[in-house]
Amino acid sequence: MERMKTFQNLSSVFAIAICLPLALAAVPATAQADQLPNPDWVALLSDYEKNYWQAPVDAGHGGKVLDAKTMKLDEDITVEINHLGAKNADKDGLTAQRKRALIDSDLYGEETLPDSLGPVLGKYMSEGFKQGKLNLISDLFKFNVASTFQSKRAAMHPRPYLDRSQSTLGGTNDLAGLPATLDIKQSPSWLEHIPGYSTLQKNSSYPSGHTTGAYSWGIALAGILPELAPQIMARTSEAGNNRIVLGVHYPLDIMGGRIGASAQNGQYWHNEFASSIVPAARQLRDYLTERCKADHHGDTLPECISNLKANSTDGYTNDFVDPVATEPVKDQASAVCVYTARMTYTFPQVKSQAGVKFKAPRGAADVLRLAYPQLHVDQRNAILKATAMDSGYPLWESSDGWQRINWAKALCARVTLNQNGDVAKVETADQVALDGPTVINAQCADKGNHPASDAAAGQNSAESAGPDLAVLHATQQPALTAVAVGTVAALLVGFLLRLRRKRQ
Repeated sequence: MERMKTFQNLSSVFAIAICLPLALAAVPATAQADQLPNPDWVALLSDYEKNYWQAPVDAGHGGKVLDAKTMKLDEDITVEINHLGAKNADKDGLTAQRKRALIDSDLYGEETLPDSLGPVLGKYMSEGFKQGKLNLISDLFKFNVASTFQSKRAAMHPRPYLDRSQSTLGGTNDLAGLPATLDIKQSPSWLEHIPGYSTLQKNSSYPSGHTTGAYSWGIALAGILPELAPQIMARTSEAGNNRIVLGVHYPLDIMGGRIGASAQNGQYWHNEFASSIVPAARQLRDYLTERCKADHHGDTLPECISNLKANSTDGYTNDFVDPVATEPVKDQASAVCVYTARMTYTFPQVKSQAGVKFKAPRGAADVLRLAYPQLHVDQRNAILKATAMDSGYPLWESSDGWQRINWAKALCARVTLNQNGDVAKVETADQVALDGPTVINAQCADKGNHPASDAAAGQNSAESAGPDLAVLHATQQPALTAVAVGTVAALLVGFLLRLRRKRQ
């Protein structure tokens, strides 16, 4: 009886030794370890009120132009893009670009973003939304959106199609000699899509809320499908530019929207990587893979993208050109070029502010996690630094680095590590043709102190997004170590059992 009790006790130890580590391995790390707070939208976008426009302070005083040269360029670019969008309109007053702009004015990611994947994958994505098969992506589009309420109230700048001399708070705006009215050509509605001139908030051009929404979705989608990041980001920038096509925003408004949405994604990817980003990525990538297989375009998503040429000549395209986007989007390289041009909207660089060392803001490296799952936080920050825009362009100082991040370049690059695991070279999609983000010498990623940067940055769960992106990450090692320890413990218990039997 005593021998049986001893055997049962040892069996329990054996079971615990086997099952507990397996259970730990099955439970992903949660986002409880480190949470980024909501970004301070007003502070991030405050360069506008500091350098270009002084907001009205009370009901008796209007706003004031602080930099007439920059604000005039802001207005001139607006009028030119708006006029080009109306050029050669049909009998109903519509053009192809106005129609695209009116679709984007509905402010639905499910309408705006599918064509960024190209005609075939875009059709799959649209059908997936309609059939309710991409509910996690829809949820991501709903919850990962930056707020513009406080930053709009902080600026209170009049929209381009209004009498800009009048403040809705009362009083008269000091426009420093700039015209009170601009020659804005308003677009008619198209089908159910309306421009909303009569319903938009009047003195709230900066930042653009529609642009903020589009970039909130677009950056997330590009992080989930980094093989198509250049095209996705070009389409995202088009959605912002379409607010100028309709004449309801200025370029500085669009740039402000990009900054807010970038910071929002940094927080969301950092805090919700395991709970929201990974499940949504798996759902979309698995769904697209299933559709590709059924139509014989490839057995994996990367293979399908390549066969469809969605990342080269048969992906997202747009022939609309203007003083900023001077070439049509026709392939991967031109997508990067157009996106990059819209980061500055031809505003000149202040030379005295050039050359400031770039430091990636917290959370930015998290957006690159699915693109480079082999790499650690400091290595991904190095990619952001290598692809970042120089300092000295409008809105950069208050943005905490978000204004300088080039997502079209950073999310899809060929990264070369040296023998120490340091990022030695970053080649972007406007320099070399890429099938997707790749790492050369990835076996060196864990060298030196690079793995320690994950914990130092408070990085949370290291789940991957499916078999085509599933690369073992160093932060998964504790779970695997637990399995190894459990296995050793089980073998030891077995050995002790055999030894006891022999002695008895």
